[in-house]
Amino acid sequence: MNKIFLAVAAMGLVTLLTRAFPFILFSKKLPPEIFLKGARLIPGAVMAVLVLTSLPLKLNITDNGVYIPWTAAAAVAAIHLKFKNPLMSIFGGTAIYMAMLKYLG
Repeated sequence: MNKIFLAVAAMGLVTLLTRAFPFILFSKKLPPEIFLKGARLIPGAVMAVLVLTSLPLKLNITDNGVYIPWTAAAAVAAIHLKFKNPLMSIFGGTAIYMAMLKYLG
């Protein structure tokens, strides 16, 4: 029991330090421009990786497991291009995906 507590405390401390490190390092000065550029690019890169790894790459478009996710992804893109609102895009795409799963899947 004591070892488990120590392991959890150590993991918590390491997590806290890795999260606090940039704030400690750049508390007195501005971060370099390259870090700021990287920080602006990370959210888009993460979203691209999530999308590319979640969409099926099969060629059989008559399979429900293929055309439903791709249709929902296209709906997200269309909603976002129309309204320029990320929350509306996410919720609209999720609603379309769930409706297609329920009625077509």
